[in-house]
Amino acid sequence: MSTIPTTSNNVRVPYTIVGEKRSDKNLLLSPALSLLVLNRGGRPFKADYLKTLQKLGPIEILSVEGAAPGYDIEALAGRFPGVRFLLFQEDVSIGEQINIGMKEASGRNVLVIWNDMKPGYVLSPRFLKSLEEADVLCQVPVLQNNRLEIIPSIKTPAFYKKKLKVLSLMPAASMMESLYPFDYTGIYQKKRFFLTGGFDHTIKTSYWQQMDFGFRAHLWGEKIVCNTSLKVSYLEEEGLEDTTPDDSYRLFYLKNLSLRYTGDAALLSSWAVIRFYLRSGSPFFGALKDFREVKKWVGINKYRFICDALSITDLWEIKGE
Repeated sequence: MSTIPTTSNNVRVPYTIVGEKRSDKNLLLSPALSLLVLNRGGRPFKADYLKTLQKLGPIEILSVEGAAPGYDIEALAGRFPGVRFLLFQEDVSIGEQINIGMKEASGRNVLVIWNDMKPGYVLSPRFLKSLEEADVLCQVPVLQNNRLEIIPSIKTPAFYKKKLKVLSLMPAASMMESLYPFDYTGIYQKKRFFLTGGFDHTIKTSYWQQMDFGFRAHLWGEKIVCNTSLKVSYLEEEGLEDTTPDDSYRLFYLKNLSLRYTGDAALLSSWAVIRFYLRSGSPFFGALKDFREVKKWVGINKYRFICDALSITDLWEIKGE
């Protein structure tokens, strides 16, 4: 049986939730949107940040904590009723944190941000209605640095001399497509997220985990688009993406770039194992094990594909002309 997940509902690691769901009878916004906050950098003043988030409106807030948070979670839960904290007992990849946060969120849409980001808008019924009407897998925001300058966060794929290149563009217009949500940030439609399988926990490196999610989404006919009415700013200097090819890249390559679309299904040819072995730098039996796992996964999902990776980049270039 393949160990590559076919659904993001699969929970692989133990976790604890501290705090209770909001019980306000007039909490009209909760069914439409939840806020999932990822944490990094051990930023102080947690309480001040939570106060800022609560000013967005009556919204469910889930804060995903590390294995050993540097503050008293029980005390924070007491000060901020309605805010829930997800605590993991071991290190978990960012994508898997999001998978579990999506499972726990009650909203039909989930806004994923980091604790060093600030949304630049106040939620309203009109705004939430526009989210529902878009009906896409993910809407990415206009991202600004800590000087409120717009950064090139729209990702566009292209092949150059048979090598995949990913370009970073400025968010020029709403509905402009992006290959993946930069820094995982965006508003995800929960139902589509689950149907797409979420983030693959077997891919550990964040960059390749995001690339895998984005390619799979487009290969399966989903859309990741920019919504220019969404603005999110970094409170500190934004980090750089580590695009170094590693074990995670090899798995991404097998799942996305090695496939051939036959017109009604995806195919991973048995001959592809030789090409994969020569490129991977792994021992032969290690490469063979990975190949067999991915081949099983492709067999399960082959009819969900509507194109291959080369077709995605060709269509992207046509749309951009």
